[in-house]
Amino acid sequence: MPANTKPFDEQPVGAPAVVNEFIIQDVSGWVLRIGVALSVAVMILGLTLSFVRHPPTVKAMESTHFTTNPAVIWHGVMHGHGVEIIELGIFLLVLTPIMRVAMSVVLFAFYDHDWIYTLVTLGVLLLTLASLLFLR
Repeated sequence: MPANTKPFDEQPVGAPAVVNEFIIQDVSGWVLRIGVALSVAVMILGLTLSFVRHPPTVKAMESTHFTTNPAVIWHGVMHGHGVEIIELGIFLLVLTPIMRVAMSVVLFAFYDHDWIYTLVTLGVLLLTLASLLFLR
């Protein structure tokens, strides 16, 4: 151990708990990595299915549009439609940072017991969800 550092149990009173900060950062990083990897895998699957089942033509690409209706997307995913599977991957990509903020709320509240960060992060989460759900 370097000479200028103290073990965590010898930190001065009121010093921040560095261990909790690193754990919260690690969990947040893993949530982002897993979310991005999963969304990319889903989009590649959808792209592959699209090319295998319906080889693209210029006319088809010009007339294809994306939907934001979750029921339509879920129906297409259940029937193996490539475009809807790509849309599911896009939704997963959009939800990844939202899941990170939600995980931060849980970690700040139950692991770190930092109620100010919990309330601020919860406010960020609620504003983000409200903007996605109500502002179109």
